[in-house]
Amino acid sequence: MGKRTWIVLMTALALGLLVSACGTNDLATDLTPIPTLAPGETPALVDALAQTPATQEATAESEGGEDALVAAGEALFAPTCAGCHGAQDGAGPALTGMADRAATRVAGMSAEEYIHESIVDPSAHVVEGFADIMPKQYGDQYSEDELNSLVAYIMHAGSAGGGEAEATAEATTEATEAAAGDPAAGEALFTSTCASCHGAQDGAGPALTGMGERAATRVEGMSAEEYIHESIVDPSAHVVEGFADIMPKQFGTQFSEDEIADLIAYILEQ
Repeated sequence: MGKRTWIVLMTALALGLLVSACGTNDLATDLTPIPTLAPGETPALVDALAQTPATQEATAESEGGEDALVAAGEALFAPTCAGCHGAQDGAGPALTGMADRAATRVAGMSAEEYIHESIVDPSAHVVEGFADIMPKQYGDQYSEDELNSLVAYIMHAGSAGGGEAEATAEATTEATEAAAGDPAAGEALFTSTCASCHGAQDGAGPALTGMGERAATRVEGMSAEEYIHESIVDPSAHVVEGFADIMPKQFGTQFSEDEIADLIAYILEQ
C-alpha cells in the first residue's frame, strides 16, 4: 500500500469518527421535519383562501346566521309592509304563500330574485288584480343587508307551511296593531299638522269625525289601524273618492313610528 493511499484511508476514518461523535439523536432533534399530505389533499390555509364570499356567507348561515337574518327582516316587515301584506290579500298580495308564488312568477327568476326586485322596483311585476301602489323608495331607503333580511323573512314566513306560515303572518299583523299609541299625544300632533284639512266635517280632506269607523271598511283584509297607518305614510295609496291626492307625502319620514301610533290612537277615538 502506497503512502498516498494510506493518507486517504486515514482521512476518511477521521471524518467517520467525527460524524459519529455528533450523535444521531442530536442531529435529529435539530432538524424540523417537513410535513407531508396524502395524495390529493391541500393545506387547510389553501382551502380557506379559496372560499368565495358566497361560500363564506353560506358557512355563516349554516352556523346560525340565517335565524338572525330572518329576525332582522321581520323587524323591518312589521312596521313597513304588514299593513298591506297580511295573512290575506289586502292592498297588496298576502304574505301567506308569497314565497311559493314568487318562485313561479317570472320564468328564469328564483323566488329570492323576484322578491328582491319587487321591493326595489315594485312596478316591474305588478300582480294581476292589484294596483301599482307600492312605495318606490325602498331600494334607496334600505341597505343591501336590510333588503336581504326582508327577502329572508318573506321566504321563511311566506313559504308553504300550512297553518304555521299563516300564523306567522297573523302574528306580524297583530304585532303591528298591538303598538298602542297615546291618544293625548296624538291629538297634539293632529291639531298642529292635520286639523286644517280634517275637521269635524269634510273639507280639503275627509272629516275626522267617524274616520276610524270608515277606515275599517275601506280595503278588504285591512284593519282600521293598518289603513290609517298606510294613509299617513303613503297617502296616495288610497285616495278617497271625491277628494284630490293633495295630502303631504313626507309624514312617513317626518314622524317616528311611535308618533304615528299616537296619531292612529287619537283618530280611532273620534
